[in-house]
Amino acid sequence: MTDANDPESTDSCSLTEEEVEPKLKYVRLSNDLKNILSEEAISCIAVHPRFLCLGTHWGRIHMLDHQGNRVETLINLRQNPHILSVNKISVDSKGEYIGTCSDDGMAIINGLYTDENNQKLNVGKVIRAVELDPLHYKSGSGRRFLIGDHKLVLYERTFLKGLKSTVLSESEGAVSAIKWNGQFIAWASSLGVHVYDLSERCSLGLIKWEEPKEGKLTDFRCNLSWSNSTTLLIGWVDTIRICVIRKRNPIEVSTRNLPAHIVDPMSTFQTEFYVCGVAPLESHQLVVLGYPKDRDSETNKALRPILCVLQYKASDYIEICTDSLSMRGYQEYKCDDYHLDCLIEENQYFIVSPKDVVVASLYETDDRVQWLIEHG
Repeated sequence: MTDANDPESTDSCSLTEEEVEPKLKYVRLSNDLKNILSEEAISCIAVHPRFLCLGTHWGRIHMLDHQGNRVETLINLRQNPHILSVNKISVDSKGEYIGTCSDDGMAIINGLYTDENNQKLNVGKVIRAVELDPLHYKSGSGRRFLIGDHKLVLYERTFLKGLKSTVLSESEGAVSAIKWNGQFIAWASSLGVHVYDLSERCSLGLIKWEEPKEGKLTDFRCNLSWSNSTTLLIGWVDTIRICVIRKRNPIEVSTRNLPAHIVDPMSTFQTEFYVCGVAPLESHQLVVLGYPKDRDSETNKALRPILCVLQYKASDYIEICTDSLSMRGYQEYKCDDYHLDCLIEENQYFIVSPKDVVVASLYETDDRVQWLIEHG
């Protein structure tokens, strides 16, 4: 825990104007992470139940536990895997392999405990997104992974240990985000978000996104998250959309030759801030990391990021609570400098800026009792 009197402390996050009972409590990670951040700046994060994996603007990968202590794996023993910023880290569901990609045009797949199935691809252009098959650790799975540059490409190991590539889609502009969930892949292009069905090898369509009033859609990172096997959360610019994948009527499929599944947008709403990350909470509730649109009236610098708990409806939302976060150096950061990842089962939310990692977790019964006593 951090010192509550420290003005940089996230334990003393300012709440909304009227003092409402908080939903989340905060801890800033320290230990070995503190030494790393004294030299480097974080560019991305991947959270797994067993560890955190941080990528930096120096091209390095750091494996840490959930308290910020270094974890000894083959990754931590290697030299820089990349020579430029790490753009994305993907971890398989068992936490045995990680995939990374970078501005240097390299996509690298590394085992944490073995070098046997490592891969190194030089695509020759900036790679914004890499994604491992959640079952990548399985020996008979084909060790599949996806790379997004100006197209979406599936790679898989062949019988003779070669690498077979299949173009799943020619993209409209750069692929900026990919999330793999069972047989479904969600990915973002410069027009919107696509969903692809790997079982049927077909696209389930494009969810078009409006260009923002200021700047271009491609100036903002698309934030994708699956809350369960069929529910996709999308946060992009200042719009959040929740989509559900459902099975079509069998008669419709057979008579009209349509895919077996359809993507249904069940809720779309606009926020008062830019979205840096979106994650599930309870039923019809989200945790959203936001970047204020307004700037400091005196300095014209950025305001503190906010973490909101929202309850969503079909085309609107109710704000349950909003916390303003004291992230180090927030005045200088842009929207895409922030990231949000989560451990859904543990209701833990990892908020990342270039020089900070803060963990938000749900108030428990003891915390609630303490708060109620303190507030009479």
